[in-house]
Amino acid sequence: MTLALLLAVCWRLDLGALARKAARLDPGWAAAALLAVLAAVALSAWKWGLLLAARGRHLPYARLFRHYLVGLFFNNVLPTTVGGDAVRAWETARDTGEVPDAVGSVLSERLVAGAALGFTALLGLPFADPTPRLAGLVLLFLVLNLSLLGAFLVPRVAERVAASVLPARLTGARATVQSTLASVRESLRSRPLAARVFLASIAFQVLVAAVNACLFAGLGAPVSLARCVVYTPMIFTVTMLPVSLSGFGVREAAYAWFFARAGVSRADAVTASLLFFLVVALASLPGAPLFALGRRRRRVAGAPGT
Repeated sequence: MTLALLLAVCWRLDLGALARKAARLDPGWAAAALLAVLAAVALSAWKWGLLLAARGRHLPYARLFRHYLVGLFFNNVLPTTVGGDAVRAWETARDTGEVPDAVGSVLSERLVAGAALGFTALLGLPFADPTPRLAGLVLLFLVLNLSLLGAFLVPRVAERVAASVLPARLTGARATVQSTLASVRESLRSRPLAARVFLASIAFQVLVAAVNACLFAGLGAPVSLARCVVYTPMIFTVTMLPVSLSGFGVREAAYAWFFARAGVSRADAVTASLLFFLVVALASLPGAPLFALGRRRRRVAGAPGT
């Protein structure tokens, strides 16, 4: 599926031209894009820590940052752009010894970040010369993001979905899922906490949009930060669909469609999309050895006679 989507997007594109465009990326703007990614990861680790602490699960910031990098690495190699969240939750559960709170904290952080996607696009809309069609599209994405959040916060809806997905014989799994959903609701019940995490999530989305703004500037096809703030959250809402590896193909198609509204050529949009993946992959590379080292330490600690 991933290969088919990429071929469909790159059809009639000169792949050699794409490579030459990428090779001419301004190093200064590339460095700025990488710094924006690292700043976004640092901010996300902090806001995730707030949710864990609210459940009485305190982890050092360095540990949170480490888990976030590991999760980001796996996001690049697992289906959808949120596959690494399962690894992050698993790693956290091993640290805290509590599965529902570990999974619930990751899920809560993702849900609030999802709600912030639509709001971030809405905030950037007045500064991006909006058309009625674009405004309607932003509102549609906002409704979709809020609907997902609401589905988890309404007990009857969330538990009904869990019951329909998990067979009745899996009583243990059902109990764990219900405990996790309860942890999510309790975490977000605190308005001051939810507000802090929400505002941090908006700041995170602006940083991610700044990565795109840096890449387009580095390619010589500058796009205003305001337009990136509008388009980027909607693009990454689409890439959460579990139809390709790490969003490949879906992301490129979304870049080409959305940034065409800003006058960006299809070639420049696809190049920026691929460069975005490479910059995030570069930032997440430390996650691989950190994960391997963590597993090795656990094996050594659990070995008999040590």
